[in-house]
Amino acid sequence: MNGINLSELLALDKLLLDSSFTLLQILLSLTMTFVMAMFIYFVYKKTYNGVLYSKNFNITLVISALAINAIIIGISGNLILSLGLVGALSIVRFRTAVKDPRDTAFMFWAITIGVVNGVAYYELSILASLFIAGVIFILSRSASFEPTYMLILHYGDTKVFSEVKNILADTKRIKRYFIRSDVRKNEHTEKVIEVKFLNDAQENVLNDLRALAGLETCTLLSSNGEFAE
Repeated sequence: MNGINLSELLALDKLLLDSSFTLLQILLSLTMTFVMAMFIYFVYKKTYNGVLYSKNFNITLVISALAINAIIIGISGNLILSLGLVGALSIVRFRTAVKDPRDTAFMFWAITIGVVNGVAYYELSILASLFIAGVIFILSRSASFEPTYMLILHYGDTKVFSEVKNILADTKRIKRYFIRSDVRKNEHTEKVIEVKFLNDAQENVLNDLRALAGLETCTLLSSNGEFAE
């Protein structure tokens, strides 16, 4: 078996440190990444259906895509640098919790754009982004989604709940309801009831509940965090 010549190893190392990207190619890759990241920015803003829209998170998607793109450009064609970078990034830990799994998907989308554009696969970047955006718009506008609401009631007189049950028993407005919790303390009762409405009857049911004399507060909380009181 022939031994490895040190001079050959050093020559190989020199070869691996050569960059294959020109200045024009770097600018093109960064520009394409910025355009596609702004497309992600637009899709996230238009399809967001949570309680508090975070512009800072949306800006972070753009910055993340550009940062990943710069990293991929730097390590492309450079095996030694890429191995060192993988080792360095393996010790990085992110402490900020992502509250919505959907935000994680958008973050992976931004990272994918940065990686794909970093190796100049612009066609894949564009087609994948258009396809993903189409799926997001279709699913976010789906009319078949039936949200579940949490009805939170506070009252002192226990007799008022019989009137509440009469309202919730209306099958023309209520699909089903289920008591999730029942807490009583110092003659005061709090009930949390899971409710599914029919024909957007939330407001009508709330108005009937508010009209009950013995009911102190009535809060309706949807599955995505929106509420009415």
